[in-house]
Amino acid sequence: MSLRILRGFTLFLNDTRNLFFEIETMKLATMEENTENFQPGGSDMEMAISGLGVKAFEVPFKCKAHSPDVAGLFGGPPGVRQNFTGRKLVIDEKDGTEAEHAVDIHGRLTKVDPEEMSAGKAAGYDHMIGSIDSYSEMWDGRVMHRFNFWTGGWETWNFEPVNSARRRILFT
Repeated sequence: MSLRILRGFTLFLNDTRNLFFEIETMKLATMEENTENFQPGGSDMEMAISGLGVKAFEVPFKCKAHSPDVAGLFGGPPGVRQNFTGRKLVIDEKDGTEAEHAVDIHGRLTKVDPEEMSAGKAAGYDHMIGSIDSYSEMWDGRVMHRFNFWTGGWETWNFEPVNSARRRILFT
């Protein structure tokens, strides 16, 4: 039994710009499968058929700063994506064990939304990383999940390689 609690997080842009002092919030991508409801003609019960792919990932984050080098990444020419790396430190409250949970994202800054400015208050920007074509999630250096649009989807699931036969058939 463990009780792992977040003790710090940051986001790196293109492996060089660390937002540690600016980042206020970040949410990892929601992982949600595409499903289709199906009820056979001879059945009284409907079932959601899963395994039909994964919905597009988006990663929102908020900075309490006015950084033109961050906002400047918005949009850009078609096909151009940036590297984003999120890292967090997790500590087990029971035994003090430390772990790193990280994500590597290749996508575009698809939203830059300025907060309302108010006298006497700090304001920043809400951002969205979208058009994500690869997403890897690591736990203590081990790849837990890896998705790559260009190779057909999931490459690693629950720390194990998957879909190698599909990639072999489709891409060789």
